[in-house]
Amino acid sequence: MTDKKEKLEKLIKDRDGNWTTGAKVGAAVGSAALMAALLYAGRRSLTKKQGKLEPGSPEPKEKPSTAKQPKGDTD
Repeated sequence: MTDKKEKLEKLIKDRDGNWTTGAKVGAAVGSAALMAALLYAGRRSLTKKQGKLEPGSPEPKEKPSTAKQPKGDTD
């Protein structure tokens, strides 16, 4: 049992006892994935309770003009 624990610690920590770069990257990626999952789950639970959520940014009230502008007289 201690042999497995020692191997795991060797993979995570370097000779000085600090975390290796791979372990730091793995922790950062795992944390980001966990945060994304929690945000997604929270948003889904809000939509079930309230119905449709409002968009994050307000949409413009006026639609842009689709009429074509006349081209200038250029040579």
